[in-house]
Amino acid sequence: MTFLLRAHEVTKRFPGVLALDRVSFELRRGEVHALVGENGAGKSTLVNIFAGSLRPDGGTIELEGRPVQIRSPHHAQELGIRAVFQQLSLVPALTVAENIFLGRELTAPGLLRKPAMRARSLAQLGIFDAGIAPTTRVRDLTVPQRYLVEIAKATLEHPKVLILDEPTASLTDRETGVLFRLVRELRAQGVGIIWITHRLEELYEIADRVTVMRDGRHVATLAAQETTTDRLITLMTGREYEQIYPVLQPVPPDAPTILEVRGLCSVHGLRHISLTLRRGEILGVGGLIGSGKGLLGRALVGLEPLTAGEIRIGGETVRADHLSPHAMLRRGVMYFPADRRGEGLLTNRSVLENMTIAALERFERLVGLLEKGKERRAVVEYIRRLAIVPPNPAARVRNLSGGNQQKVALARGLIRDTQVFIMDEPTQGIDVGTKIAIYELLHELVRQGAAVLFITSDMLELLHVCHRVAVMFEGELVATIPHEEASEERLLQYFFGHMREEGGQSSVDAA
Repeated sequence: MTFLLRAHEVTKRFPGVLALDRVSFELRRGEVHALVGENGAGKSTLVNIFAGSLRPDGGTIELEGRPVQIRSPHHAQELGIRAVFQQLSLVPALTVAENIFLGRELTAPGLLRKPAMRARSLAQLGIFDAGIAPTTRVRDLTVPQRYLVEIAKATLEHPKVLILDEPTASLTDRETGVLFRLVRELRAQGVGIIWITHRLEELYEIADRVTVMRDGRHVATLAAQETTTDRLITLMTGREYEQIYPVLQPVPPDAPTILEVRGLCSVHGLRHISLTLRRGEILGVGGLIGSGKGLLGRALVGLEPLTAGEIRIGGETVRADHLSPHAMLRRGVMYFPADRRGEGLLTNRSVLENMTIAALERFERLVGLLEKGKERRAVVEYIRRLAIVPPNPAARVRNLSGGNQQKVALARGLIRDTQVFIMDEPTQGIDVGTKIAIYELLHELVRQGAAVLFITSDMLELLHVCHRVAVMFEGELVATIPHEEASEERLLQYFFGHMREEGGQSSVDAA
């Protein structure tokens, strides 16, 4: 049969890395073809070749049965191939309408037809019912809103091929449902869609076929409805599904409290939060979007202004007017934000600089002078321990996959000898193999006496990774549940506000 898009034995090399090793891939008209694999498996390299951002070193590409050499992103768009990547291409200073029509503006002699562009943008955005005004500056939008604008831009002119890279990673359930409906409509119109995701559960709802990649090679292509999550994980990682979550070791009964929060209130809606965190413990924080779980992490390090409450670290009270990320860092507390690219990392700097920036005093020989050899040796050791790819201290962080970027951020805390890790969505948008590595690392940290506040939207992480689960609802902590008493049904009751406990504390927390 004639495929809409076909790659045959495509090879791509980077210095020291064989990113694609004779990979073949086929996309049919009116098909959603999912592409899965661990970070570094070659997925991004392959779709960047389709999108014109990279040129292959070998192999052939066909579009509608004809050989084609995709010379640039602009050429790919002319051919009808549109891509929406995790790293968005919007211009923050321009309006939504200006971004949607960027490079293809509607004009009359000597004039831009701005009312017409705004009207068409409004109609396009109306698909998502997200309340996005065409006149809004992109810099004033939330991350999910920006992604929806990028999709609206990509689908404005009927594409032949649409590439969606982690399209649901930052979307709410409602927005995800709307996106699924749009994708089904495009599929019915004959558009071929390449869907890259780490959320394997969504494949059975949206994908027709699934291709698994590992280590730059094609492993298998399967009908989505004829495979299982267990099978996909085994193909992706070489591990069985049951091996994903480490065995949860109990917190020592005499473990001291390292973080204590009492009556915390904040400007943007936290209300009377009280909790404790002990050495050797992973305390999960869950809740729906808007519940305040993300605000809690920011409030604990001074990024969310407080109006009341007390925070104690190791028994010492931290005054609200002294609360800041730097002050908490000095007390052994490090915060890892959900937006690791925008807030958590210096993406234009090297792996080495990102790892050591919070612990430069450790490498000082004299005041203001760094012992570079010692610094590099420490970084090389953590690159080895965390299996960061590529294993190059000089590599720019922006060129690393999401999972490897997260490992670099975690290494910063390890080099600093951090005692309390406050982590907001640490596994969002990363592959199963890297998730396993992060879970194992967290369990190793708590075995060594550190403590982790683990903020996550992943129900399975709350159930399997955490010693206790604190549930947020409308800015309040409504329950704290021990691991052995937690179930999906019970957590959902709290998530939706159908149940609450007095003060949000379990008997363990109240003690």
